[in-house]
Amino acid sequence: MGKVVYKVAEICYKFVVLNLLWILFTILGLGVFGVMPATVALFAVIRQWIKGEKDLRLISLFWRYYKADFFRANLIWLIYLAVFYVIYVNYMFVEFYYAEDIHFYIYSVIFVAFIVIFMSFVNVFSIMAHYKMKTIQYIKVALGMVFSKPLHTIIQIIWLLVYYIVFIELPKVFLVLGVSVIAFVLLGTNYRIFIKYDQK
Repeated sequence: MGKVVYKVAEICYKFVVLNLLWILFTILGLGVFGVMPATVALFAVIRQWIKGEKDLRLISLFWRYYKADFFRANLIWLIYLAVFYVIYVNYMFVEFYYAEDIHFYIYSVIFVAFIVIFMSFVNVFSIMAHYKMKTIQYIKVALGMVFSKPLHTIIQIIWLLVYYIVFIELPKVFLVLGVSVIAFVLLGTNYRIFIKYDQK
């Protein structure tokens, strides 16, 4: 019984520390420039955890990954922001440039485009944590995962919706565990796909 309690306490400790590190390093990068490298670092550390690495030095490991991918992560961040902005502009101008009877179809296309881009953005963190590629390749592989693994993508969307509900209902839990837990879930599901692919 004591071993079980210790194991649970150790897992909770890692989640709390990683979440606090994510918040700290996001702030360190002035928010907008810190959130992407901090998230990539979070996924990279969790990858080591999932691999079964023992005695993880969370702070030093987080800092190493944060520095290593700071500029690349922010470049990918800017690319996604630009794409999301284009989607937003198209959404805002639908009623001005298209006939009312086709609004539904145009909005549907925009919605699907948003989901595809958003889910590729969700996947890009896991890919950056697992592989070393050229910048644009991360985005290509992330997009490819959305189309090649539709069931997997649907499961991820469900997880994100549950995460959103918990965030709304229990914001204090989010501050303590939120980002690290969802990162663990997302990377855990993606990691199995990566391993199968690597074995081929």
